[in-house]
Amino acid sequence: MEETLMQSYEVLGLNENASMREVEQAYHDLRDLYGEESLATYSLLEYADRQEKLESLQEAYETILSEKVVKSDQPVPPREAPIVCKLEPVEVSADPSEKPGLYLQQLREIRGMSLRDVSERTKIGGFHLECIEQQRFDRLPAPVYLRGFVREFARTVGADDPDAVVESLLARYREEVDD
Repeated sequence: MEETLMQSYEVLGLNENASMREVEQAYHDLRDLYGEESLATYSLLEYADRQEKLESLQEAYETILSEKVVKSDQPVPPREAPIVCKLEPVEVSADPSEKPGLYLQQLREIRGMSLRDVSERTKIGGFHLECIEQQRFDRLPAPVYLRGFVREFARTVGADDPDAVVESLLARYREEVDD
């Protein structure tokens, strides 16, 4: 078996005897695991790493698919829509380094998203999202959890630099807690 094809099976965690149904199932499961909506990997991988993983999954799937289709003489199904949905940059009046909560709120509102919309996409409770926007640190979880919450919130509303927003909000959190 060709080396590229063997590597493709390895990327999907399968052996070369896997059926097309198993290949599709593994591909969809892994795509969901590393996708934008997944909370399982959001604090473990940076955005670029996640996108790289998604691309390698797509390549592996297409390689296996083309090999299986050639063997069976079936037409190749159309490629799925891109996984990434980039939001257009927008301007807001709040400075993310000074008022990260307000910055996230303004981005959310400009995008026409409710707290419920963000909550459904990130799987973070609306109460926590509201407390992040209002910078009500006495009602927010420990920094280890808060870091992931803010990062997902910032990514979902299309912040230019989600990590900078996270660090800014955590700095405000530490100032508040230390006082």
